[in-house]
Amino acid sequence: MSDKPLDNFENGIFWELYKDLEHQFENFLVYVPYLEGNEKTYSFKLLNLILSIGGHVDSAFKEMARYPEFSGNVDCEEMLKLIKKKKTVPITLPLKAFETEYKLSKKTVIFKRLPEWENLAPFKSRSVKATSPKWWKIYNDLKHDVGVNITEANLQNTRDAMAGAFLLNIFHTPGYLRLLEYRIVRRKDEGFFRLKSGWKEKMKEWINKERRFGVLETQLFIYDYEQ
Repeated sequence: MSDKPLDNFENGIFWELYKDLEHQFENFLVYVPYLEGNEKTYSFKLLNLILSIGGHVDSAFKEMARYPEFSGNVDCEEMLKLIKKKKTVPITLPLKAFETEYKLSKKTVIFKRLPEWENLAPFKSRSVKATSPKWWKIYNDLKHDVGVNITEANLQNTRDAMAGAFLLNIFHTPGYLRLLEYRIVRRKDEGFFRLKSGWKEKMKEWINKERRFGVLETQLFIYDYEQ
């Protein structure tokens, strides 16, 4: 057995942290449902939630940069240098690094909104001039000046930030493999995958060909890996 510690995607810590954040948002939606007209509803509860989600995403990006198979990614290497020096990692670095590896801007998740589900692309910028998704800018604005930006701590921005955190947790390779192993990722016919000896190595071969399988559903989101 290797003495090398598992990373926080592989050992499930990030997934458990994400589930807690989603549970908090789900509880809020019991009282203020995500219906037309409520999108701009803001609160101190949502403020704290957005700040927690942003911190989670920031930590997830840093952990992703440490993934050994990204050792040839120059943007990941630059991130690691900044982390070692305890300097701020500009969001442009992970967005560029993981666009190369995962094409995040093209990935969509389903938000189970009432009365109809809604497709979201959490890492797609809404403006050609934007260097980051709107929800990330909102997170930073709230972190640095709550008084001016409190109204941005609303349902829509919280939902979009949550969708970003969801996508990172389910798509990064070590996290995906763990969710597959623990039967959180299922086959599209609702059955389980039969994981035979050597399945991780075989799956990594498919991943390198940009192929993943199955579907994952939580209380708020759905992701179809075969879309």
